Amino acid sequence: MPEHDVRDERGTGMGATWVIYNILLVLLLPLILLYLLYRLVVRSKTLSGFGERLGGIAERVAALKGDDPIVWVHAVSAGEVAAVVPVVREIRVAEPLARIAMSTVTETGREMVGKRGLDPDALFYFPFDFPGIVDRVLDAVRPDVLVLVETEMWPNMLAAARRRGARVIIVNGRISDRSLRRARLLRPLFAWMLSKLSRICAQSQEDADRFVALGADPDIVTVTGNSKFDERFPGVTDADVSKYRQDFGFGRDAPVLLAASTHEGEEEILLRAFTRLRVTRADLQLVIAPRHPERGGRVEELVHEHAYAAYRRSRALDGGGGDPLAPEGGPQVCVAILDTMGELARVYAIATVAFVGKSLVHGGGHNILQPVALGKPALFGRHMENFRDIAAICLREEVGFEVAGPDELVAEIDRLLGSEGDLALVAARGPAVIEKYSGASARNCERIIELLEAALAGRELEG
Repeated sequence: MPEHDVRDERGTGMGATWVIYNILLVLLLPLILLYLLYRLVVRSKTLSGFGERLGGIAERVAALKGDDPIVWVHAVSAGEVAAVVPVVREIRVAEPLARIAMSTVTETGREMVGKRGLDPDALFYFPFDFPGIVDRVLDAVRPDVLVLVETEMWPNMLAAARRRGARVIIVNGRISDRSLRRARLLRPLFAWMLSKLSRICAQSQEDADRFVALGADPDIVTVTGNSKFDERFPGVTDADVSKYRQDFGFGRDAPVLLAASTHEGEEEILLRAFTRLRVTRADLQLVIAPRHPERGGRVEELVHEHAYAAYRRSRALDGGGGDPLAPEGGPQVCVAILDTMGELARVYAIATVAFVGKSLVHGGGHNILQPVALGKPALFGRHMENFRDIAAICLREEVGFEVAGPDELVAEIDRLLGSEGDLALVAARGPAVIEKYSGASARNCERIIELLEAALAGRELEG
């Protein structure tokens, strides 16, 4: 019998915590409806998949019928999907008969499933966490194992899954500083949710300790590492690099600063840094890749405010012309705006130095492993709370570089651009770091298969 199988019968009752949570959920329902209306009317967001979020997934899960084992993998958005891709691939190898169901919360997450070629047997939006809705979805999917990526826990879903005998596991588990503060305020609810889990696979020892401190049974918590190190990073040829440089209007040997996954407030900082750097490095080029491509127009406005021409990648690919659009006066210096989905991982190859955003502003950071894997120095600000472990590893291995603010950003970029030795060292170390810390996906898969075998054994006993 797999280790810790005894956990599968623990804590299946509802209890006062569950009742209080659902009373609060009902009280908050008017605010939830107002928020959805705000997204639809004010922010012009779609309510894509609204029917699926209400439990209408019958057509989406038609392929799950039969007696084959079912593993349901839930990843919130694009980042979590990217992290779990290698885990899903390991599951397919280890248990080829298993049917894979996948759910996301965001549209970008759903798009990422397709772009990474996962081809799950079922793909749908995660349901709203109301009792009748989650029951309807669980009855349709019938998972033997529910895999949650990072810290995506919902009380009603957890309770209903456990009542049906599903084993629930967290992979790539982490608790950021911000999540820790919130969890401490709601510790009874958080501890109750943790009691529904069969296994927690944490990214680091610090994350594991935080799960235990918040109420998880130490016996179910294990450190398996971060599956983001197992991502298949794209191979980029010299021809690809030349093509991108040509498209962007960059010279063959010109140094390039790539500002990736930027957020509001960061583009302004990068443009000012670019202007300062060009005083002594007149051939330096800049690419800005906003995290949300729909912000491309706003970034273009900022580029023009700084008296640079703008190349919009989305406009070029849509047939709107690839020539730079310049503000009045027609400057020669052009900033490329990469406002497309799915190209950034390859465009990193043209960078001399990369900066990864949501880190100079309060936001928690973004994944810095893509530039590192291509041997590019990865700069980031102090706000890397969501990628604490990865940032620490890259700092320790001297392939990542933290900057406190605009002045340090300029100084560090200038230092790296002027040091061929440091650039060569990072080029060699980056891929080696990825290799050194890989293997988490296989370890996570082992734990999932253990739970799947336990669930199937339980199914046979019931039969």
